[in-house]
Amino acid sequence: MNNYNEVHENYKNWYLDLQNPEKFEEKRNKFLNYHQNSGLTRVQIEPTQRCNYSCEMCPIDELDPKNTKKDLSLDEFKLIIENLPESVNTICMSGLGEPFLNKDYINMAKYAKEKGYILEVYNNGSLFNKEILQYVDYIYFSVDALTKELIQNLRKGVKYDKLFDSIKQSVKFRDEFKNTLQVNINFTISNKNYKEIPLLFDACSSLDVNLVQIQAMANNYSLNSEKYIDFSSFIKENSFNNWQYIIENYNNEYKFSLTIWYPRKLKGFCNWTFSSLYITKDLNIISCCHKVTNPLIFGNLKNKNLDEILKSEQIINFREKHILNENIPLCNNCPF
Repeated sequence: MNNYNEVHENYKNWYLDLQNPEKFEEKRNKFLNYHQNSGLTRVQIEPTQRCNYSCEMCPIDELDPKNTKKDLSLDEFKLIIENLPESVNTICMSGLGEPFLNKDYINMAKYAKEKGYILEVYNNGSLFNKEILQYVDYIYFSVDALTKELIQNLRKGVKYDKLFDSIKQSVKFRDEFKNTLQVNINFTISNKNYKEIPLLFDACSSLDVNLVQIQAMANNYSLNSEKYIDFSSFIKENSFNNWQYIIENYNNEYKFSLTIWYPRKLKGFCNWTFSSLYITKDLNIISCCHKVTNPLIFGNLKNKNLDEILKSEQIINFREKHILNENIPLCNNCPF
């Protein structure tokens, strides 16, 4: 459904207003109050750290291949579900890797849906199995260009025809069997691909997807590592700043909704560890989805239950520093 007016309101509220220090602080306080009071509502569970692509914006190449061989098992997934508080209503079943590489992935989705959770899936479309659609509520496909040569450059290993066939299968399933399913597109924008926006919007309207989500390219490598320093230079050269361009290309005749995640400094303006939580395939509870390759670990579900970890001094102090907007080394150079 088109949300033209909302897109323009969000541009003002979440981009233009945040350039004003007073409005920034006002919105920061309201944001934190909301996420403090809501309790833990969304958990991101990482099925695997393996991937069959090599995308230029992804830090997965920083991981030690020896540590990525083991995926999350179905029993471990069930252990996570058993640990979740009643306040959790949504599970994102994707992380750093390509989730369909996990052989138990469909069964995990089935188990979580039987428990009554809202399920989100992010995938690259190459290994997509439409059986997942009967269990999930939101499925996102990564599409960073419509021009075949460009997307193959940005996402090395991409199976172009398979990607768009997977999107079409999902839309067909939604229309025939499950009208509550949302078929969405995730687009990571940079100076390399921003001119594809008009093509993207036209294609997504023709494909009849529900939502297009656009986010900035970010540096998610380990802080101050050689890869982090190298990629910082790359981002400086290729970062996208003309957000008005996107707004101007979205008209009220398009059939899909548009969400833009405007970049901002998330330190002190963040929902992670308040209403959202990230759990790795090794059962580590970590700070967020942005710093996974060398994360801040609050505990592990193999030796502590989630309630203990959430009430630990370490995670309470982490939240407190966000509230007070104090120094947090991991977050000081947050990519957003």
